[in-house]
Amino acid sequence: MSEYRHYSEQEFEGLVSSALDELPIEFQRALEHVAIVVSDRGAENHAYGMYVGSRLGGMPFFGGGGMPDEILIFRDTLVRDFGDDPGRLRLHVIQTVRHEVGHHLGFDETGVRKLGL
Repeated sequence: MSEYRHYSEQEFEGLVSSALDELPIEFQRALEHVAIVVSDRGAENHAYGMYVGSRLGGMPFFGGGGMPDEILIFRDTLVRDFGDDPGRLRLHVIQTVRHEVGHHLGFDETGVRKLGL
């Protein structure tokens, strides 16, 4: 658990909440029925975040299958890679949230990367 000594679960969730609050209101509305989950399973997924669900107006992304849509933000990998610098961590949390929201809005991996996310 020493990886998280500088960022409690509540502190990290605060970073995620701030990133969500900074989204345009239209994007916030699009997330009304999407669970935003902080997880420590990033290392096993080799990721900072993951979107699981049906993209708006499109095909399922990583499954779906009637389950509620989720955006997973992986605390373990973000803190591991950026936790030594609070400013960099905040920026990467924001970028990860926006990247996964882009998937929910219908963009595939190439599309979100073209958007700079």
